[in-house]
Amino acid sequence: MSTSPTAGGRSADRIALAGVFVELASTLAAPYVVSDLAQRLVDGCVELIDVWAAGLLLVDPGSTPKLLAASTHEAQVLELVQVRSGQGPCLAAMERDDLVVVGDVDLVQEEWPLWTQGARMLGVKQAYGIPLRTDGQTIGALNLFLKTSGPLPPEDLAVARALADVASVGIIQHRALDHATTVSTQLQSALDSRVVIEQAKGRIAEREGITVAEAFTRLRQRARSTSRPLSEMAREVVDGS
Repeated sequence: MSTSPTAGGRSADRIALAGVFVELASTLAAPYVVSDLAQRLVDGCVELIDVWAAGLLLVDPGSTPKLLAASTHEAQVLELVQVRSGQGPCLAAMERDDLVVVGDVDLVQEEWPLWTQGARMLGVKQAYGIPLRTDGQTIGALNLFLKTSGPLPPEDLAVARALADVASVGIIQHRALDHATTVSTQLQSALDSRVVIEQAKGRIAEREGITVAEAFTRLRQRARSTSRPLSEMAREVVDGS
């Protein structure tokens, strides 16, 4: 949340911040799909903080981390590179259970060659990995991607940490809503929603003659403008309703 030098700018920042958290609180007060909550969180990061994109990975004990949400199609691709290569700031944040800051992607070339290559192709210069914690365990991580140089201001990083905490609370609450449902089952449900979103992106891209990235943007905009969950909107696109 880059602050403006004017009082009016600071006021607008505060209003935007309050709006995102009010929306998230409203989501948590009603039945929700974890992937929809995660999508709103990563979108909120881009709205509130001066970052190019954001993504969220969730780990299921005993298996590899899974992509839960990304603010753009390109960010999703970079997150998938991270998952498949086992390299990147999000995974490092989960492994270290601590904030990971990549101030210059060129400096991690030797440690994470595949991820660095993907980041460079997209013009990413910096990245932050922020762990999601619950019950004394790290259950995932929030990734922030920047195409600019210079560190994030402390207040922006504080906002990102707060959003990561909201994600953790949301996952805990979702788990508590059904004690009979295992963490693995809940994660699979969230992943199933992601599959539907991918199918909807493909349908829209084919029908409109646009790229998958543009299709994702349109799908998100439509969901937001109608105040409906992204997974629900995607499902209607897939089934033709």
